[in-house]
Amino acid sequence: MLFRIVSLIFYILIITSCSSISNQPDKKKFIGSDANAFGFENITNIDLVPNQTNFDGSYIVALPDFKRFSEFNNFFQIGMIYAIKEQGIENDIEFILQEEIDANKIRENFLIGPVSRELARKIDGLIQKDRALFLNEANQNLYITLGRSPQLNTLNKYLDSNEVSRVGIISDSTGDIDSEKIFKDTWFNGSRDIITIDSAPYIDSDSSIRNFLDVSESIERFNKIDKASFSSLEFIPRTRDDIKQILIFPNEATRLYELASLIRFNYGLDYEVIATTSELDEVIDGNEIKLHNISLIDHTYKNTFGYDLNKSRSFCLGYDSMLLAYAISNEIQGEIRGLLGIYNINSDSIEINSYIN
Repeated sequence: MLFRIVSLIFYILIITSCSSISNQPDKKKFIGSDANAFGFENITNIDLVPNQTNFDGSYIVALPDFKRFSEFNNFFQIGMIYAIKEQGIENDIEFILQEEIDANKIRENFLIGPVSRELARKIDGLIQKDRALFLNEANQNLYITLGRSPQLNTLNKYLDSNEVSRVGIISDSTGDIDSEKIFKDTWFNGSRDIITIDSAPYIDSDSSIRNFLDVSESIERFNKIDKASFSSLEFIPRTRDDIKQILIFPNEATRLYELASLIRFNYGLDYEVIATTSELDEVIDGNEIKLHNISLIDHTYKNTFGYDLNKSRSFCLGYDSMLLAYAISNEIQGEIRGLLGIYNINSDSIEINSYIN
């Protein structure tokens, strides 16, 4: 089944503009790193890169079943169309079902997909590297994928860049235990330290976090003085100063808001609260994030679908897939900034780093 790009153009009429790619400086064929290593500023404008190889083939986009994955397919394709329009890509685009991949047809064209992990493994290495961008993990072909790895890459690099030697972690039994474990295994070493507080819905999280922030003793001392005094006292207890960052690995957005609010409520106003989001799939409440001043590691929310995670991630993945496919097929390497994250492309691999919002 073949889906032509013209059938999707009507979606553009109901969507507002996403992040601008204007006002970009000229770049060389190898694009250097941006000064802002972790924050989103602009999408890389591939159209301004000179000396490109003129790839004149078609882009073949292999998507999963349209009945089972209709929402993903719709917003993924909308993202691709945005990339095509904003980046000035003039090549033909064809949409097929991922089960219909034909390696012979790809030789003169460029494959984007498959999304299926099983299919990615099955055809891994059958298509030359500069002719494919898989959307699931592969050993031989280039790929990008949604998941925890780009977020943990960014978390490690961010802490390293700030020369952080000790962090606090709220270890929630209902949270993303796997990401927490992977982070601890990769970040912890002899010169670094982690202070962990166990938390769970059935535990008195308020008392646990109060003890974790080391304000319990100050509060008890204040209560004693307050009872013995006839005048009013102003009191702000000192929290522990051996950590500046507190990390949370949540599975549910509401639990993230709860834990962050307990940190702030117990006088932890100056800590940088950082949360991964790889296991979240609901709509995030932007007001809660701003209220508790939480730094989210994820794609940029400065796009058409903002904090609606499923739509937003599908849209961003579609945009970036088209952006990267164009870069790879035209032999452009270096740092590419998309909506989903920051990519470092070389001939052998693509490193993906999420944004910190």
